[in-house]
Amino acid sequence: MFPVSRGKRKRVRFNVMLTVESHSPAMSAKVLQAYNETSLARGWPFRCEPAENFVRPDLNDALAIWTKAAAGRPMPARADMTARLMKAFLPNMSLIEQIATDQGARYRVRLHGSTLARYSGDSTGKFLEDVVHDGRVDGYRALYDCFIAWRAPLRVISQYQAPEIAYLVGETLLAPLSVPASAMPLILSVTYTKPRIETSDYA
Repeated sequence: MFPVSRGKRKRVRFNVMLTVESHSPAMSAKVLQAYNETSLARGWPFRCEPAENFVRPDLNDALAIWTKAAAGRPMPARADMTARLMKAFLPNMSLIEQIATDQGARYRVRLHGSTLARYSGDSTGKFLEDVVHDGRVDGYRALYDCFIAWRAPLRVISQYQAPEIAYLVGETLLAPLSVPASAMPLILSVTYTKPRIETSDYA
């Protein structure tokens, strides 16, 4: 999910203006609305919505596994989502963590699947701004900020902008995973892509 390009731009942060503590359904909807409006205005490549019906059947399967593992909790634990359970999705899966630093929150890729690495390079162990450049990092960072505020599964449509993969459109499941001794969830990301000419079924 991380296209690679060259160059850097001034860092921009998306302010969701909502806290997890104020997470009512109406306010949750405002998080996504605010992100989508900002994304459109700034030319970011993402649109997000609650994860309900995916075009790609694999993503419906991944969401069903996440839901079963959660067992009525707000989210499953990272330990619940074993490699055996997620075997079918591993090549298309990423795990992203938010790291608190003196410069503010940063996102680091803990795992980057082999299929994703083929078109965007292996990002495992790297920070977001080290693998996404030319100002495109702002959209990724804002998407994850929005997700952290949302804290529930999201469906994300990505109109990739990096020249080497601009012919692709991606459909992604983002889902939270709890980790011990941390109030910040780990981000589970499962992404499938196809050429833009085949995306008339993406709404």
